[in-house]
Amino acid sequence: MLKSMNKTVDIPATVPTNHPFEHCVYLITGATGGLGKALSLQLAQHGATVILTGQNNEKLDKLYDEIVQARGPCPIIIPFNLEQKDDEEYEKLIHSIYNKFKRLDGIVHLACYSGVIGPLASQDSASWQKTQQINVNAAMTLSKACLPLLQQAPRPSITFVSDSSARQSKAYWGAYGVSKIALESLSSILADEFEGTSIVSNVFIPGASVLPIRKKTHPGEENTGLCSAKQVAKRLLRVIASRQSGQCFAFQP
Repeated sequence: MLKSMNKTVDIPATVPTNHPFEHCVYLITGATGGLGKALSLQLAQHGATVILTGQNNEKLDKLYDEIVQARGPCPIIIPFNLEQKDDEEYEKLIHSIYNKFKRLDGIVHLACYSGVIGPLASQDSASWQKTQQINVNAAMTLSKACLPLLQQAPRPSITFVSDSSARQSKAYWGAYGVSKIALESLSSILADEFEGTSIVSNVFIPGASVLPIRKKTHPGEENTGLCSAKQVAKRLLRVIASRQSGQCFAFQP
């Protein structure tokens, strides 16, 4: 029986000793964002090959160089626009991964669009739809396209990222808040459908941290006491490695 995604559980204290990242391949969306960059570097330090996706080629190239200079496994860059809705484009992405690696051990959905943080009356249709497309629809389409490869991995995982504030369904969180609640539901449904298989589907909630999205949703907030992207990435590693499924992992300070 899966636990309600409205309830959170503590992040595992450590990475399981039987879950090495070495020789694994992980697809990271939003790889050049604050958490995406930190996680990509952490995974590479643990011996994993990371597939970097995003739209900013300059930032992707810079992250690629950082990983190589840190002597991590050579990553690959696949520029990809999550606003596109054509299933074939997502399948092409997966085919390119198969042709290169013949495997995929996990997806971490870090790409995010905040849209308008404000009253629902101020939400224009284009921004609303873009938020849902990038944050939810693309995550579902990409996860579906990746299933054939994930099913061949020994410990496959799909990890979504929610938001401790946006998920409360309170005023002014707009399309962003709706998208995070939808992601938690999507993860729970996938976990239920994957029950009895090797694929796990979970949600990670970073909590208060120094990330670009936090600056948009909490303007003027002091950084004092907030976790760094590197600290958050270390916690996310433990969630990716967890063999529990259908959970909403959150840092409990």
